[in-house]
Amino acid sequence: MKRTAIFIWVICFFTVIPSFCPGQTTTIDSLKKQLWAEADPGKKLHLLIDLCKYHQSINKDSLYQYAQLAKKLEFKNDSKFEHSAVMLILINTYLRLGEIDSATVLVDEGLRNNTVKDPVTRSMYFTLAALKVDCLGDASNYKDALSELYTIIDEAEIYHDSLVLSKNMSTLGVINYNLDHVPDAFKWYFKGLSFINNDTKFYSSAIVLYINLAETYRWVQQTDSASYYIDKAIPLCQQTENLFFLANALRIKANIYKEKKEYTEAEKTMLECIAIREKTEGKLTMSNEQLAVAGIYMRSGNTDKAIKLITDGLLLNNAKDNEADPMRISYYQTLAKCYQLKGDNKNYEQTLERIITAKDAFYQANSAHAIAELQTKYEVQKKESTIIKQKLAITEKNYWLFGSALVALLASIIVWLGFKNYRRKQQIKMQVALTEEKRIAAQSIIDAEEHERKRIASDLHDNIGAYASAIRADIEKITDSGFEKNNRSLQNLQQHSQEIINSLRDTIWVLNKDNITITGISDRIKNYISKLQPTYAHIQFHINEEINMDVHISSKYALNIFRIIQEAIHNALKHSEANNISIRIISNETIFIQIEDDGKGIEKNNSTDGNGLLNMEARAKEIGMRFLITSKGNEGTILSLETSNTN
Repeated sequence: MKRTAIFIWVICFFTVIPSFCPGQTTTIDSLKKQLWAEADPGKKLHLLIDLCKYHQSINKDSLYQYAQLAKKLEFKNDSKFEHSAVMLILINTYLRLGEIDSATVLVDEGLRNNTVKDPVTRSMYFTLAALKVDCLGDASNYKDALSELYTIIDEAEIYHDSLVLSKNMSTLGVINYNLDHVPDAFKWYFKGLSFINNDTKFYSSAIVLYINLAETYRWVQQTDSASYYIDKAIPLCQQTENLFFLANALRIKANIYKEKKEYTEAEKTMLECIAIREKTEGKLTMSNEQLAVAGIYMRSGNTDKAIKLITDGLLLNNAKDNEADPMRISYYQTLAKCYQLKGDNKNYEQTLERIITAKDAFYQANSAHAIAELQTKYEVQKKESTIIKQKLAITEKNYWLFGSALVALLASIIVWLGFKNYRRKQQIKMQVALTEEKRIAAQSIIDAEEHERKRIASDLHDNIGAYASAIRADIEKITDSGFEKNNRSLQNLQQHSQEIINSLRDTIWVLNKDNITITGISDRIKNYISKLQPTYAHIQFHINEEINMDVHISSKYALNIFRIIQEAIHNALKHSEANNISIRIISNETIFIQIEDDGKGIEKNNSTDGNGLLNMEARAKEIGMRFLITSKGNEGTILSLETSNTN
């Protein structure tokens, strides 16, 4: 079983060229009509770029003309986008025509001007980096191709680019397959599939992964699995109108039929593959696809059909200067097998003679250079031999001297390495000890801070809290005794003592926690408002929460936010004459809090709230939040807090 290098490089994914040939696909034909009907150069170039998204399905003989047209139109425009699009068209043209060096030059130029760190150029960088892998793969430089792929995958993981990951993991699997690392190939294919979803932008990646899995399963003779994946690939190929993918999928499908000895279906499918390939590559007079069809005929016992197919191909390529073509030799070898199976000894012998003649021509075409190279090598070796003999006599005289010096040097090196290794071990031990000391010291500080925090909370509760509760109790007794003339003052004292208790509760709530969530702050604000509502029945409170990321913040951070909101609500209740007070709390990548009322606003030069506003601004500055007040006469007041860091 001969392994087929299926494998669809990343060139299939990114950039494309259109075709002049009629009847390619519905989309291509429609775009071509618009292209040739458009007179405006700028619009014509954009139509050409749109058409280039379907390069896998065009005829290769038209690529160069399209590339030249795109290059000409680009000179009339000064756009970085258009320059990049035309560059990609040229790169893929060179790759399609086998001009790898020219493609590599353009790729390297593009990579110098596009970096992965710049969000504007990142997509172009990944496209060019994958094309760099194509160039290396087409040159069979798998070592450098693998190095480039690992770099691309590492970078794509940093930026969470699933599309780039799926494409390049597929290519990584291809290289492992071609290096005969089949288990690793499967690993990368399935890893690439894990990034695929139903978004149409993943269709190309999915098709290639399915095709590659099918071919690899066919290679390990698991035809059921191979059929499963190729049957997933073919409908997607048809849906996307991608003739390149479809031809590859049909070729693998035909080989699966052949493995199952379903020769009729194998022939039908392979002929369909050839018909599609001729749309993109022109008339296939001598190709691997035709050899595959001949192989199907030969395996199924239809040797006459195989012989006719091969002889027709040889007749269409009967130029004498083409006799040394390796493909022609493969045709002769398959033809010889057919004659042998048929028992046609005369034609079998004649074909064997043609094989010998073709191989002789092949060797002769390469022999002149080989002989010249051998002759040069011989002359160089002859001169080097003479020099070596002359030097040998001198070397023998100094052998023992140099040997003794070498032994001494090696001994010194061993001693030095031993000493260096000893010092390294001592340094490691010292570093470990220092690290442990730092860890213990840091933990001690944390423990001390925790102890002090709990002590402060306990003192606040036990001392000030106890006094405030006693004041409240005494005031309630006085109120109950009926001192009517002191009722107003007593009510004020009662309210103030209640506020002291509430304030202490809020402080203790914060201090008793290592960190607090935004939801926790919001709930505390709701609780605070619920206690105020009975006193201010004529005012409507509105709370709007948009907490998509319930982040944790430090107790210091939480306390300052809570106090700012309290002060803002207090000011609105006391001075604004508002009917509605709205609190909006948003937590995403940033924290945003807004307190808005519909009162009379803050008049200029009015220092009534001066200390309160200064306190709020100072608290916001302490925790690194932006503090802003917007107010107009009789239009209400808006206070906002916002930060990009959540401590």
